[in-house]
Amino acid sequence: MQTTISKETINAKDFSTRELNVQVKKALSEEKNHILLESTGKLDSIVVGLNKEADIVLEGDVGDFVGALNDGARIEIHGNTGRYVGDNMTAGEIIVKGTAEDGVGFGTYNGTIVIYGDAGNAVGQLNKGGTILINGNMGDLAGLYMLSGELIVTGDAGVDTGDWMIGGSIYVGGSFQTGTNAQVDELDLADKKKLTDLFKKYEINADVEDFIKLKPKNLRPFYGKPVEVS
Repeated sequence: MQTTISKETINAKDFSTRELNVQVKKALSEEKNHILLESTGKLDSIVVGLNKEADIVLEGDVGDFVGALNDGARIEIHGNTGRYVGDNMTAGEIIVKGTAEDGVGFGTYNGTIVIYGDAGNAVGQLNKGGTILINGNMGDLAGLYMLSGELIVTGDAGVDTGDWMIGGSIYVGGSFQTGTNAQVDELDLADKKKLTDLFKKYEINADVEDFIKLKPKNLRPFYGKPVEVS
């Protein structure tokens, strides 16, 4: 059964952060499933805590914590973002058609974040199961204390990539410096299929044969005798 599209356009310049979030949630409560926010003006902490399946499009640059605690919406940003986009999100998608500052996907539990430009430091720290895809370069300390999920960067990563990672996988298409408890591994067929499917879905021009994989070296790096990952 095809879903009926019900649209709403909100001019963000008329509202404060709190007022704008109230307007978005009001539209969702009225069963609007395609919401366009114009003139977002680099506001912080907008479209946070959304728990309905809907398409939210933001026109222009935004501030910090956009899409934090997202739990089901598809958020598309036509501009650059500040820090901590998708912080602690649990479901849905966040698509950034620009660059992002530090902390992309911090503490993400699930869902997918795609940045079509470069990202700053601390990408995917404490990732607990989300998929984070950077179609560009990213900075230092990506995947710090990562527990699960995937972090993919088509370009270069910085120093201490995968530092103290405990689970999950990091895929790098360019140069990087490995952090503590991260080890380099070759991609297997499952890895290649996973990346191929993601690149096709999000129209990313990258060759899976150019990538290496980082995985945890030890399962218990902080406690007692380390247990090596098989």
